[in-house]
Amino acid sequence: MHNARHCWIKAATLAVTVGSATVSGAADPVPCDDPGFWVDASEGATQSMICAAALDARRALDRCGLSQTEPITIEVVYSPIHNIGECLASFDCELGRIQIIDRDLLRDHLLADDAYAALPDDVVFCSLLTHELAHALIEQKLGGRKIAPVDHEYIANALELAALAPEHRKTLLDAAGIEPPISAEVIDIFIYGLAPRRFAAASYLYFEAHGCETVTGILDGSTSFRIVP
Repeated sequence: MHNARHCWIKAATLAVTVGSATVSGAADPVPCDDPGFWVDASEGATQSMICAAALDARRALDRCGLSQTEPITIEVVYSPIHNIGECLASFDCELGRIQIIDRDLLRDHLLADDAYAALPDDVVFCSLLTHELAHALIEQKLGGRKIAPVDHEYIANALELAALAPEHRKTLLDAAGIEPPISAEVIDIFIYGLAPRRFAAASYLYFEAHGCETVTGILDGSTSFRIVP
């Protein structure tokens, strides 16, 4: 078991990801009632659940200029995705595809001391999906323009926590053990790599204090947390 982990992946790592994960492989992706999402899963009930969760996630992310402009495929996998560490969800920006572990298998891949382990399975699943959908919408908004990984992760983590119910968000914030005010120096890619939960909490608290201004600045290229030597 390991910490729940989100991975934003580029096309270069896709071969590793697909080769290492056990994918549904049952059939071609099936469209949701909303044409913005397609689901590749082995069971109809799973497909319906993911379609509903994707719509909820998109509604939660409909702020700060993020909106969906292209269809996104969501693929259920049945073992952790091997990329940078083991991941329970990932997004491939070249294919416009999210991979996410089956909800019923989440609990088997959470450490007892991971803050996510204190949340219900459906909340964890939706949180993972919201995070990866945020990455997807960022890529669609950028239209091929590149931004620093720290900026990508800031938006995805901040909006993921913002989408949680207050009681679930409090669980993650309390576990991170940080308090506002949060300075921009704390939004650092090295902190994300070493302590992703603290990075997520710091991102949310910074977002809570500064609102959409920083997000829209990142998206239009006028703002970045990247430290230039």
